[in-house]
Amino acid sequence: MKRYCPKSDTITPLFSMWGSSRISEAGELSVIFDYGEFLGDIEIVRLVRVLKTAALYEARRKVKNKPIPILIKVAHNGCEEIIKREAALMAKLTSAGGHPMLPVLQPPYLVGDANAKQRPYGKTVFGNETKYYIVYNFAEGEFLRDLLIKNPQPWYQHAAWLTINMADVTAFVHVKAQHLILNLSPDTIMVRYDRDGIPRPLLMDLSLANDPNAIDFEQLERYSMAAYIAPELLIDGPKGQYGAQTDVYGLGVLLYEMLKGRPPYIFRLRRPEDVRQEVRTSSPPPLDRTDLSSDINMIVTQAIDRSPTRRHKDVRTFAKELRTKFGEVPVERKGRRIPPRLVAAVVAIVLVVVAWTFFAATLQAGV
Repeated sequence: MKRYCPKSDTITPLFSMWGSSRISEAGELSVIFDYGEFLGDIEIVRLVRVLKTAALYEARRKVKNKPIPILIKVAHNGCEEIIKREAALMAKLTSAGGHPMLPVLQPPYLVGDANAKQRPYGKTVFGNETKYYIVYNFAEGEFLRDLLIKNPQPWYQHAAWLTINMADVTAFVHVKAQHLILNLSPDTIMVRYDRDGIPRPLLMDLSLANDPNAIDFEQLERYSMAAYIAPELLIDGPKGQYGAQTDVYGLGVLLYEMLKGRPPYIFRLRRPEDVRQEVRTSSPPPLDRTDLSSDINMIVTQAIDRSPTRRHKDVRTFAKELRTKFGEVPVERKGRRIPPRLVAAVVAIVLVVVAWTFFAATLQAGV
């Protein structure tokens, strides 16, 4: 069994965690599940990603005795209320019609819980711990952070289209739930490439999304990435100006990182408090993309301005400006799906033909 330590942001076998000053108290260590372990009727297949508030797994559960692949997001210790809130938000967005760039919510239980319809999250006991989780439809992809490690500067057209898509889903959350996302970063976005090689993002984490009038700033500071949090949300910074422009900042930082090849504020191997201080008091280096027009550089610079009032007024306005420079995101071409019965029939015919050919050849050889 492995455990996740939020203090050191590491996963390690339980026996090696004791005796280190960087290790959290035992009650804060969260289980990381291995292949073949069960949460209720859900079997873990593999760990997909460890987020700040939860771990995301590929898993499966049986439907009519057939194993069906799913994704399951399990809250870390101390983050139970966060995942409950996230599940409630996802249920609200689902009832509003859902969005193609959000994961598809599934019921937490298939049978056996009278309260399942009353709450969108599940809970079960593993060992001596009660674990809370959300179930989603299975989705393939790789997290944007991993893609940027391999290729820090993707093609600018892909970077812009991905940002436009994220602006669309952000606007959907703003309108349908009256929530700010607050936590946009490459660590929260899963990406798959379609048959034409165009990136199709999926926003996999709404754990810190909240009503602007109910933001928990201490929680936000603890669980967000220091380099991606808007200056107006910092605990020691000015408050009262956050709103739609706060998520414009998140989108701008996302695009800046893909175009520049690094975040506006370097965060690796640095203390979070030092990064926050830099976000509050300094401006990021110029984008300096000589292959892009100066007005594109100005659009990105405006989006990540320290002052919310100088940014684009909302995410749709930001996306509209990007569309004028990069065009609309191409509609995904759907491949024609061959019905399983037709596949089975074709296979059966082929087998019959092969068998008959072999039989005929055998008879001819005998003659």
